[in-house]
Amino acid sequence: MAAGGSPSLGAKMSSLPYQEQPFNASAPQIQNTGHNPNLQLPGGGNTPHPVPIAPGFQTIVTACQKLYPEQRNPLQLSTVVKYWLGGTDPLDYITVYSNNQEESCYPHWHYVSCGLTDLHGDGRVHPPAPSPMGSSGYGFELTFRLRRREELVPPSWPVKVMQKIAKYVFETDNTLVPGDHITWSEKLGNSSLLKHLLISEDSQLSPVLSGPLGSFRFLQLLCCSEEELKAVQRWNGPGVLRLLQSCDITGGQLLITDIERSFSLFEAITEAKSAVEAGIAREGSNLCGMAAFITWDERKLESDMDANNVNMDQERNALADWNDLTSQCDKVLNGGLNSKVLRFPHSVELVCNLETARYLPLCVQGRLKHGYHFTLKSVVKDTAVTFLTEKVGGTQVSPEQPFAGQGDWLQLLIQSDQLEEFYKKVSIFEQEYINLPISLFFQRFVIRVVADLEEFRS
Repeated sequence: MAAGGSPSLGAKMSSLPYQEQPFNASAPQIQNTGHNPNLQLPGGGNTPHPVPIAPGFQTIVTACQKLYPEQRNPLQLSTVVKYWLGGTDPLDYITVYSNNQEESCYPHWHYVSCGLTDLHGDGRVHPPAPSPMGSSGYGFELTFRLRRREELVPPSWPVKVMQKIAKYVFETDNTLVPGDHITWSEKLGNSSLLKHLLISEDSQLSPVLSGPLGSFRFLQLLCCSEEELKAVQRWNGPGVLRLLQSCDITGGQLLITDIERSFSLFEAITEAKSAVEAGIAREGSNLCGMAAFITWDERKLESDMDANNVNMDQERNALADWNDLTSQCDKVLNGGLNSKVLRFPHSVELVCNLETARYLPLCVQGRLKHGYHFTLKSVVKDTAVTFLTEKVGGTQVSPEQPFAGQGDWLQLLIQSDQLEEFYKKVSIFEQEYINLPISLFFQRFVIRVVADLEEFRS
């Protein structure tokens, strides 16, 4: 990355070609990216030789040229120092096409990445796919559609976003699928409304392509508002994407980002909110967990903790004994349990912040009522709490032992006949203003919501 976190882009092509033998970084050749099949390389005796087209490039270019046959020389942005030469930006190229087709609700720029899949086939970036049907690289390339206004040159900020997402994929090996969402921490263009990203399939490019270096698909980015992101989290990505497609203002069938959009989905479509709530009630939520500010502590609850009381008094810090907690929650959540010691507390106390507590009504309505579990994973300490009912299989809890602790992971059983009471109490967190701290008492456990995040760092 260049200074300020922006990718280094240049007009020059890299000086290295595709070669079918193992990659040799010292080979001083020209690279043909497929847009110019007649590119010639000077040879011995002044006889020009065709420059071979990298097969992964060719697969991407062929797919795009079927959609844009008249654009034989599209704008192509290249990283100055390729990733496989020690650069930090994983995408070799991002090609930008101009789309003004009848299917489009707006003229727009169509950005297509090259680099998340295996472009070269010589092991310089990705291991070879086992077969043409195997996954090429990470199995997808990114695309993005940005509404075009009066500008003659496509804006560069989508390129920076695509490079940053690609870098995340390379560094974590976490892949993307349609319906995913990305909580973004930086400004997107000049928008004050659109702050995050959704992932969909690119509706104009083939869903799955099979090439000589494996198969992949094109996944499209779409900018969304805070309110739209929360709808995805509460329900699911595909459902919200369908709603966004139903209105030209919010993207239309091609899901085009209008960075100057000033109306959210729920302002543009009056029935959208009820559609989301109906979807949650009908299907539940796809959100199985959230990063959170939460901890739990095994303790003997005071005898006067009546399950019908709400205590708003200041209380002591429940996190005084963090040294007894182990650092294994991630392994627990991934099924790789190191701790074989199970304990079954008689009672527990949960402590979280208000933002975390606001997910508890969704935990009931979108997950527990449909027989799904819901996990809150701490972002400060290695601990997690999984809420579940007796309908969830493979658990350690029972009506007689509703709490199970394994390492720093707590399973907490709420029986189906207790869900309405639990929901009635936690629905207080749907209110806009709440005085903190506040404690909600249930049979054998308490949820304490605090304002001071320092409590989680004690």
